[in-house]
Amino acid sequence: LDAHRGHDDTPLERKPNPWDLASLIYTSGTTGPSKGCMISYNFMCNLARLQLRAGPASANDVTITPLPLFHMNALAVGILSNILVGARVAIIPRFSVSNFWPEVERSGATIASILGGMGGLLANAPDHEAAKRCFGQIHTVRGNPFTEENKKVWRERFGARQVGGNGYGLTEACVITSLPGGEYAAPGSSGKRIADFDVRIVDDLDRELPANTPGEIVCRPLRPDIMFMGYWRRPEETLKLMRNMWFHTGDIGKFDDDGFFYFVDRKKDYLRRRGENISSFEMESAFARHPDIAEVAVHAVPSDKGEDDVKVTAILNPGAALTAEALFHWATDAVPYYALPRYIEFRETLPKNPQGRILKYQLRDEGKTASTWDIEATDIKVAKR
Repeated sequence: LDAHRGHDDTPLERKPNPWDLASLIYTSGTTGPSKGCMISYNFMCNLARLQLRAGPASANDVTITPLPLFHMNALAVGILSNILVGARVAIIPRFSVSNFWPEVERSGATIASILGGMGGLLANAPDHEAAKRCFGQIHTVRGNPFTEENKKVWRERFGARQVGGNGYGLTEACVITSLPGGEYAAPGSSGKRIADFDVRIVDDLDRELPANTPGEIVCRPLRPDIMFMGYWRRPEETLKLMRNMWFHTGDIGKFDDDGFFYFVDRKKDYLRRRGENISSFEMESAFARHPDIAEVAVHAVPSDKGEDDVKVTAILNPGAALTAEALFHWATDAVPYYALPRYIEFRETLPKNPQGRILKYQLRDEGKTASTWDIEATDIKVAKR
């Protein structure tokens, strides 16, 4: 980088204000077209400070990340938080299961900043000699969501001490629930409300719901310049989500009696089948426990009887001989009877955005394909229980 460094150390004539536009960060686009979030300088700095609160780092640390620099995670969590403490960052061009641990060994990384799906793939990958040599080197793994099973694997197999982030947020407002590093988190939770935001759970009429009741997550800032300033050149889209002066996240969650927050699902990914609400997030966690499944997406297919039919689209581990019918029978003991999938399809790949998140809206649009297994084309009978 020396060839690109300047030599003029004259102080800058103008420093940006906290509310000045720092960047445009586009939403992940998992439920529809991406939108550019207008992000201020203070938003980015505040997120970096909150990350250090949740997962402390020092000048001796090296953070490794394969995440793209046009994403808030790599930009603010990966880089800016390390600038604040004088630490270093190793940016690898793309995520690779086979090359992850050699890169950790090469860079001397002590913190990994990844997404939970990547953490699951690494947790279930074959043994690697570099991983064995690096046992205990990575003390903190940042990224959501991590299942409790994958957290255990990272601690026992790789020697990590802090695994996953106990926080919830999105590009427009992150983070709004969190916990200081090392503080107890209820299993499956994502921390508690932070002092920066007022966070509520509401119904479709924006009425606040009691504890333990799922509803849409809404929030508003309690300090200046810590939430996005709107969508770039989309004022109508911004106003639509600011109904009643609350930002509507489009996510479903709940708080328990002790104030712990639990993410339930994306509102657009939530399924309703025969009068029952079904969380695709919880369903995916269940199917991911099958030893032959590498990746899975659970999503709706419109039903000719109204509401939704459930479809499981999955990638099998190499060499697995699992059939759709066998997976269905396995699922009868893993998920409620009303959530059992009508459709199952195995694929070589799943459609993803650059951050590695599965594009469920594309799977929903594709619906039942020529290679989709349909229980209604079999003689299998399911008993209620």
